[in-house]
Amino acid sequence: MLATNNEKDIIELYKRVENSPYEFEDKCVFFKGRPASPVEKKTYRVQTGVNSNQDSTYLLASNCPEIKPKDKIKFRGKFWTVESIGYYYDNSRIINSGAFNEDYLAKRCPKGITIV
Repeated sequence: MLATNNEKDIIELYKRVENSPYEFEDKCVFFKGRPASPVEKKTYRVQTGVNSNQDSTYLLASNCPEIKPKDKIKFRGKFWTVESIGYYYDNSRIINSGAFNEDYLAKRCPKGITIV
């Protein structure tokens, strides 16, 4: 199990129904996370989606479920739309030649989500 990085906020994930832009599944998935610090925001690397808005809220979640862009998240009592999914680059988690392998880094580093 991964270290939780002081993640205390409970986040609810509502997945979008396939081929439907406005419908979401009734059941939600709960996981823990927290807002990223300003230093962590600088190490965020996007894997899926786009990170175009400077006003996006960055979340860090070690045990993140499978999320796709345009899914909905309930965070601190407000609904948000997922803009991108990625990871926070952390030099301390890199072993040997994994530093240049994107898949290796994504598995080892804390997961990140930007929401709008």
